Amino acid sequence: MNYKRTIFDQLYENIGKKPILVLYGARQVGKTTLIKSILARFSHTLYLQGDDPKEALLLENKSAKELSELVSGYELVVIDEAQRVKNIGISLKLMADNIEQVRVVATGSSSFELANKLSEPLTGRNRKFYLYPLSVKELADAYGKIQVSKELDSLLTFGMYPAIVNALSREEKAILIKELAGDYLFKDLFLFGDIRNSFAFEKLAKLLALRIGSEISYSELAKEVGVSRDTIYNYVNLLEQAFIIFRLTPLYTNKTKEINKRHKIYFYDVGIRNALIGNTDPIDIRPDKGAIFENFFIAEKIKERAYSMRSSAIHFWRNRQGAEVDLVELINTGKDIFAYECKWKNQTTAPIAFKTSYPHSSFECITTENIITHFVSYRKIGTIS
Repeated sequence: MNYKRTIFDQLYENIGKKPILVLYGARQVGKTTLIKSILARFSHTLYLQGDDPKEALLLENKSAKELSELVSGYELVVIDEAQRVKNIGISLKLMADNIEQVRVVATGSSSFELANKLSEPLTGRNRKFYLYPLSVKELADAYGKIQVSKELDSLLTFGMYPAIVNALSREEKAILIKELAGDYLFKDLFLFGDIRNSFAFEKLAKLLALRIGSEISYSELAKEVGVSRDTIYNYVNLLEQAFIIFRLTPLYTNKTKEINKRHKIYFYDVGIRNALIGNTDPIDIRPDKGAIFENFFIAEKIKERAYSMRSSAIHFWRNRQGAEVDLVELINTGKDIFAYECKWKNQTTAPIAFKTSYPHSSFECITTENIITHFVSYRKIGTIS
């Protein structure tokens, strides 16, 4: 099934506002499907695949005149997996500066490679968008809130990649998510990431998967993996720039009472996390279900925040006495504070220390009973797969 992606309208409406639009997202999140649905809105388009060596050559080291001959006259030009095209930043700059009314969308599954190629050449000429695995809201739009609630255990186990959600059986989902974690997501990392020790890199990824929701120490990870602290830091950056993990920093406004150094790491997709540690057992029998649920909620918040284009900052909170809150979102430069604590079943209240420090904040306890409603305020009828 194809899903109406929340970002579709934003992306479509921005075509032409900047000469170049860049759509980032991990492999297999649905970038190509999204782009092709946008191409269908236009009558005269050009679609080029950076993964195809012959098509990539059409864009590599070309003059402004050659590029004009290639793309002029098209209503929209799409370059899929643009990070595979050598000197793509220069080619796009030449298009933007020399071809009147050019409209290009470039997609990339490796921000560390594509961003490096685009940052300087395309300053002021491009606008960035991000596509993530399916969101609760997108699934509810397709199948309805009630059906998504019924599938929550499966989503917590196998994640939200479109192909995984569409798979009909647990066995097929388990096979697909293992393949996706092993074959696709690390593909660009090993190609472009200057990873000299693949064993250490994979060991680090598994350690991070085992420690979701916990504060990490680069020095401790370096000792466990057997590489330098700088190497760990570099590998974490690569995983983040490939849209596999993200970091959460502590909320820090009181120097004497709140922690300010260590941060937490989560996965954009809990299915990838579970595949990395080789565990796709049913969620209700797992000792790590609380950490998985916390990761799932925070990843959904990342999607919601990005797609709503609201300007905010997100953190976790912990004081020196050990009281903590899983997620705190600061909106309107911190004037509005929304705090969330994730619990599998039982409700809880905000820590007294947090309410004392942030008396005007709102607090919500997120459980398996209310998480879908938190992200979806209406219902439709349907059946997943």
